[in-house]
Amino acid sequence: MTTNKLLESATLWLSNPIPSSLEEGIQNANELLIDLQSAVDNNRSSKQIIGPLLGKVKAMQKRIENMELVNWVAIGKGYLAIGHRPSTKLTEDLKLQNCTHILTLLSENEGAKKIKILTDKSNLKWLWLPMESAKPLAEERTEELGALLSGMKDILEQGGKIYLHCSAGIHRTGMIAYSFLRFIGLSPEDAMQKLKELRLDTYEGVGEERTAWGEEIVRRLKTK
Repeated sequence: MTTNKLLESATLWLSNPIPSSLEEGIQNANELLIDLQSAVDNNRSSKQIIGPLLGKVKAMQKRIENMELVNWVAIGKGYLAIGHRPSTKLTEDLKLQNCTHILTLLSENEGAKKIKILTDKSNLKWLWLPMESAKPLAEERTEELGALLSGMKDILEQGGKIYLHCSAGIHRTGMIAYSFLRFIGLSPEDAMQKLKELRLDTYEGVGEERTAWGEEIVRRLKTK
């Protein structure tokens, strides 16, 4: 491989190091490192050009190996993942996993706007549905929730990847995830099975009263 072609391949990989799976990303990194080091060994004068890129590939390889993976589940043409409040590191890791949107269910008092700052820094899009603790939304916010669920559906149909979270990723996250799954047409049984696939802790902790609220929300939206 020529030096220019090698530089092009490395630059392209750095722009999207995990195109489909973590294993593929690590394998591509290993192959690139071998090719880059071989190019330097065979032509010492190329070190000035290849050396900095070699360092970037090594650094990215280390990031991938230490990355916090979330469980992406295919829905429509996109993917949904659910979990806990994202840290700075997780937000950066979500970007590496080709996440496109972070949906926050925290209230402003819980620091929701700080998540927006992290999201913006990682060049991701931020969605926000403020909810107080694990309390269901007031009935007058049904239209607001309906618009959010419809927007989520559109994002996923366009191939987007949404990370949905509250604080621990159980009660509020479970309520909204279940409501969304019912909203897009899954039966109650299939919605619960999909919730289990998304995150076992959320499935086990969401509670019947919250899934019942999800059923009520879907009923209200269908009558509008």
